[in-house]
Amino acid sequence: MSAPETPREELVETHKVAVRRFVLNSFLTNGFVIRDNDTDALAIVDPGDRVDDLVRAAGEWGGDVRWILVTHCHPDHCAGVRELVGRVGGEVAGPPSGPYAVDRPVSGGEALDFGARTILVQATPGHTPDSVSYQIDEHVFVGDFLFRLGSGRTDGEGASTASLFETVREVFDDLPDDTILWCGHGPSSTVGEEKAGNPFWRIARGAPATPLQEARYRGITVPVLAWAADYDGGRKALVRLSDGSEVIVPGSQLAG
Repeated sequence: MSAPETPREELVETHKVAVRRFVLNSFLTNGFVIRDNDTDALAIVDPGDRVDDLVRAAGEWGGDVRWILVTHCHPDHCAGVRELVGRVGGEVAGPPSGPYAVDRPVSGGEALDFGARTILVQATPGHTPDSVSYQIDEHVFVGDFLFRLGSGRTDGEGASTASLFETVREVFDDLPDDTILWCGHGPSSTVGEEKAGNPFWRIARGAPATPLQEARYRGITVPVLAWAADYDGGRKALVRLSDGSEVIVPGSQLAG
């Protein structure tokens, strides 16, 4: 299945905040430039590539970069941090385990001053154990915790489907349905859309996890509990392992 068409740049503006989304690389990783419209303060989220374009966008908006925000430490989300700091300044906030210098280590619960707004940091583990999300008014930048109507994979080191599901219940259930969720790959979504249409979230929120079929995964037969579309045109699957734990994996890893 071919990847869906996606714009390489997108601008979304509310009366308080403007968000410019950039598709940074062949993995369709998103980076964002954010402006507080009251003060023109800027923040940049997940500069994994296309640093020239991020710098240009910041310059077009006045160049006052207060924060460079990292949701998690995978290279496609943070490889450009050092170069970006050297070119536009700003303080770096992110999980402290990344390959970059952190001015403000964050793990959830922090509040960062941002012009007339506040950036609220929330722990959102699942795809990685130290993933965080950043909320500015009605905008939440979630990294690879979520892909629209799907999820980042949870089969990596330290990843946890149980943590991801707990975060869905404890963090996102309480947000208004019109909260905009800016994903680490692919298009944005809203809390309402995810509650209504995300098959993984339905199970996280208490729907029965009834097996749909069986498939081969890493040499064993496992039940598939749910399928979801993926940002690159493929699919993700939620499967149950022999020890009773669950994992979200690319559909390409399953056979049969």
